[in-house]
Amino acid sequence: MRQSRNNISHAKEYSPQSPSSIHYSPRGDAFKSPVQHYDVAKVRTVSEALEAFNATSFQSRKLGQAYKIWLKMLTDPERPMILFGLSGAMIAGGMRRILRDLIAFHAIDVLVSTGANLSHDLYESLGGRHYIAHHHIDDPTLREMRIDRVYDTYADDVMFTKADEFVEKFADSLEPGSYSSRELFQLMGERIRDDYGILATAAREHMPIFVPALADSSIGMALTVYRNEKLKKNAPPAVYDALMDNIEIMGLKRQFPKSGVIFIGGGTPKNYIQQVVPMAEISGWAVPPHSYAVQVTTDDPKFGGLSGCELPESQSWGKLDPSAQQCTVHVDATIGLPLLFSGIMEHYDEWKQRGPLKVDWMEAAPTTPSRKTRRSA
Repeated sequence: MRQSRNNISHAKEYSPQSPSSIHYSPRGDAFKSPVQHYDVAKVRTVSEALEAFNATSFQSRKLGQAYKIWLKMLTDPERPMILFGLSGAMIAGGMRRILRDLIAFHAIDVLVSTGANLSHDLYESLGGRHYIAHHHIDDPTLREMRIDRVYDTYADDVMFTKADEFVEKFADSLEPGSYSSRELFQLMGERIRDDYGILATAAREHMPIFVPALADSSIGMALTVYRNEKLKKNAPPAVYDALMDNIEIMGLKRQFPKSGVIFIGGGTPKNYIQQVVPMAEISGWAVPPHSYAVQVTTDDPKFGGLSGCELPESQSWGKLDPSAQQCTVHVDATIGLPLLFSGIMEHYDEWKQRGPLKVDWMEAAPTTPSRKTRRSA
C-alpha cells in the first residue's frame, strides 16, 4: 500500500511568510524614481519623446540620457569643444545631410572620420548618388556591372573612379611638402561646389576634419596613385603627414581645454579622439580629460572591445574625467543619430550663440614652420 505523502517523516514543510517576517536591508532611495510609462498623448515633438525616454528603461532611457548630455554640451556656458568621431557607412546609409547640418549649425566643432565616409561624401559632391539595392542581383554580377554594394545600398563604381581622378588632380596642384589631413581637407573642400557636402561645408565654416587612417579609403588610394606617379618622375610630392595630425589635435585641446566627445560607432576615429589626453600628457602638454561623452553603437563589450573600449574604461587611462557625464546607447546609428539631432535642433535657440571655434593654427602646431596654406580660421 502506497504511503501517504503526509506521513513521510523527511518531507519539507512550507509555510507562507508574512511581510513582517521578511528581513531586508534598508532600501534608501531605491524606490525614489518610478518608471513612467510612455504616454503618446503627451508627446508632440522629438525632444519631448527623448525627454520621456529618460523615465523608461533599457535603450530608450539611454537614448534619452544621450540627448540630455549632448544638449548640456551645447548649452554649457564654458563652451566646451565638441569632438565628433564618425565611423560606419553613414553616407551610404542616408546620414549625409545630418552630418552636413551638424557642421553648418555648429552642433560639433571637430570631425574625426574614417576616410571612407569622406570618400562617399566627395562622390556625391561630384554628382554620384546612392541607391536602394535590389537583392535579386548577386555580387559577382554587380562587379561586372561596375556597381558597388554597401549592405542594402548601391553606388556607381564608374563615378568613384571620377572622384579618384579629382583627388589625384587636387594633390598634383599642391605645393610639394607635408600636410596634415586637416590641411588637405580644408584645401580640398575649398575646391568643391556643393551646398550640401560635408567637405565643402566644413571648408566654408573652417571646421577642422581629421582622418587618422586616411590611407584606408578611396581618397587614400587616389593619393597613393598620385604619390607613385611622383616617385616614377623623381619629383617632390605633397605628402600626408599623419603625425602632424597628432600635433594639431593636441594643440586644439590646449586652446580649448574643456571638451566633450560624441562617437558614432567606434574604431580609429574614437580611439584617436580618446588618445589626445594621454598623448598630450606624455608630450609635456598636460590637458584635462574630456568632460562629456556619448557613444551610439551596436557593438558588445563582452567580446573585448566595444569599438575601442567602454566609456568608463577610458577613465582608467585618464581620457575621460572621473565625474564626466557619459552614456552609451546600443542602437543602430541610422536610427539614433537622426533622433538625437532632431531633438537638439528643436532647442536651437538655446545654443545657437555658441558659433564656431576661433582656432589659431600657428598656436595649435607651434613646432611647424609657417607656410601660406596654414592660417587662422
